[in-house]
Amino acid sequence: MLNTKHKALVGALTLALATPAALAQMLEEVVVTAQKREQTLKDVPISISAITGERLENRSIDNMNDLSTSIPNFFVAEAQIDSNIGIRGVQTGSNKGFEQSVAMYFDGISYGRSQLIRTPLVDLERAEVLRGPQPTLFGKNAIAGAVNITSAKPTDEFEGKVSVSYESEHSEKQALLVLSGPLSDTLKGRITASWRDIDGWIENELLKRKEPSREEDYLRAQLTWDASDKLSVNFKAESANFDKYGYAMEAMAPQDAYSLVFAGPIAVETDENWVRASGDVKSLNEMTNFVITADYDLGDLTLTSVTGYVDYDTKETLDVDYTILEILDRTNQTESYSQFSQELRIASPGGEKIDYIGGVFYQTADVDVTDQVYLGSFLAAAGLGAMVDSYWDRVYTQSSDLWSAFLQADINLNEKTVLTVGARYSSEDKDGARAVSIEALPTNATPAGTLAFLWGAVLNTGAHSIDGNRSENSFDPLVRLSYDLNDNISTYVSYTQGSKAGGFDIRGNSIPGTPGVAVPGTFEFEGEEADNIELGVKMRWDRAELNATYFTTEYTNLQTNIFDGTLSFLVQNASAADVEGFEIDGRYLLAEGIELYASAASLDYKYTDFKDSQCGYGEAPTNGIFCDRSGFTAPFAPETTANAGIDYSTSLGNGLVLDANVNVDYSSEYFLSSNLDANLIENGYTKYAAQIGLGSEDGKWRVSIIGENLGDERIRLVGGTLPLSRTVIRGAGLDGIGYDSIYARPRNVALKLDYNF
Repeated sequence: MLNTKHKALVGALTLALATPAALAQMLEEVVVTAQKREQTLKDVPISISAITGERLENRSIDNMNDLSTSIPNFFVAEAQIDSNIGIRGVQTGSNKGFEQSVAMYFDGISYGRSQLIRTPLVDLERAEVLRGPQPTLFGKNAIAGAVNITSAKPTDEFEGKVSVSYESEHSEKQALLVLSGPLSDTLKGRITASWRDIDGWIENELLKRKEPSREEDYLRAQLTWDASDKLSVNFKAESANFDKYGYAMEAMAPQDAYSLVFAGPIAVETDENWVRASGDVKSLNEMTNFVITADYDLGDLTLTSVTGYVDYDTKETLDVDYTILEILDRTNQTESYSQFSQELRIASPGGEKIDYIGGVFYQTADVDVTDQVYLGSFLAAAGLGAMVDSYWDRVYTQSSDLWSAFLQADINLNEKTVLTVGARYSSEDKDGARAVSIEALPTNATPAGTLAFLWGAVLNTGAHSIDGNRSENSFDPLVRLSYDLNDNISTYVSYTQGSKAGGFDIRGNSIPGTPGVAVPGTFEFEGEEADNIELGVKMRWDRAELNATYFTTEYTNLQTNIFDGTLSFLVQNASAADVEGFEIDGRYLLAEGIELYASAASLDYKYTDFKDSQCGYGEAPTNGIFCDRSGFTAPFAPETTANAGIDYSTSLGNGLVLDANVNVDYSSEYFLSSNLDANLIENGYTKYAAQIGLGSEDGKWRVSIIGENLGDERIRLVGGTLPLSRTVIRGAGLDGIGYDSIYARPRNVALKLDYNF
């Protein structure tokens, strides 16, 4: 539940909202499309956070990681070899075979792959985060929630913008160009181009460079054609390159014999001091996206068609031992993905006895993944010289076809009461194939049979080829009752069922029955299910807004990644969980130009059945090599998260406007790894940010200073054990372990110039 600090925050906010509205100013409405219609926040009976494009731009929030820090019960982080996104503690593990637990939609198109979490956020109208299962309108894989991103659209009048910024500490440079306006009486266009380059903040002593450095360029073109009084069509084409070099990582927290074995000339630097050493790491990503959205007026009804194509290619070189030692250097990974989708929906005009929206959806997708992991020269010192310069070669392919039908209706029982019923039926066919072979470079003369035996005995990896196909259907209903207490206050209670697709394990290194493998791997896993109940209240006055939600969700058949203790992960439907908590957010217009905002969330996540979890270091197994986590919490699930701030704007005269923002983000402690190792914890943090701007009253120009993490907090985002560290130590007849952690960006202050024309 909320601690004393946040109870005081909520109390102060509530007291402020109770203050008589003596001033004439009104709080600006926030419009969202969480239910596929334009509505105000008060009219959407969902726990939702919405951030306008203007606020995103003023704070230089240009990626999903930064977006998540100011939204309670929302977590996004780039992990060691993948990206994580979660809502209310529910997230997907690092396996490209998993569907994401949080559905991401960019202009109505699903971005379901983890690599797309890294897509830059540029020139947006708004970003919305919907908490809790959202299957009816956002698809069956929205089992934890949904993120709904809307791009800025072409304008009726010509306008343009140039924006540049520079941050000296990490040598970050950004530039943005926007041109928008009419091309003819019926055609409007908008072009958005952006570029970003940053050196990083961690010194890699081996490569003599700062990490993680990034190079990003982004281009979006849109055309809106008002073909007639009845038909409007928007076409969007996007292209993005987002490349990353190095990790925001350090080795840390050596235990027992780790410092004895990895000492002297093979010592690994484990001080948390923004210094690391490892081989080359790079992730090169190319993404294209085409969307055609058409709205046709059918009298009182609106027919909407959304056609989308998404394609991306990723090439990665990784040092996955994360140290200066040549253990698992030269790892190569690729991923190629293509997706086509078509949605047709029809909506009533609203304001009638029954308002509804329904439609059909189809998506087909193909993914190809390759993975080569090489064993380096250091293994000779560990008595495994016969395995040096050998590698596994993994190839995975998957294709899927999904179709669904959905309907949601608001039945206005009377002027105050609305009954909402809805459901989505989905059917999906999925084919997958995985092949792993053990290969060797010409420098390795070990006989193939001996090599295969060593890989199996030491690393639980065995050559195999397996394929499968699966078909699954789901029916996800929604029932919600909303009641208006008066013109300012409405309440609601809802019940929702959600589901997430099953699939095939991409990362598995063996299968049951593989010769010489002590801990067999897995291949196929089943889908997840959720039952969610929410009670909420929405309050809105001229100068104040307050929303609160209580939720309780039961998850069954959870898909779980379990480390086998050496180099592989096993995928199982191994756990169930109960999740409950409370979320509150509000805004208050204190005076003209002064707006307060605050939000807070409590989270109680408990595994109810999870007997086969990986144990933490030094922990006695309760089931063979596994530990029973029933009754424990999950990683990345802090009990309390909160955000608060103040926006200020005033005229200085002489045509000048001063604006400022102070923002505070808070998180209590949370585990960094799925094994809940006590040595892998973020102890909690309070992070401060501020920006101040000076511009012209006509909005032509603005100069601002933007500061993030001003207290210079060292924040651990995710963590894990250093791969093969314990295997090497045990080979020396000892025991010990080393860890690694990915860190958030430290203090940074940027200067930004905006010019509008």
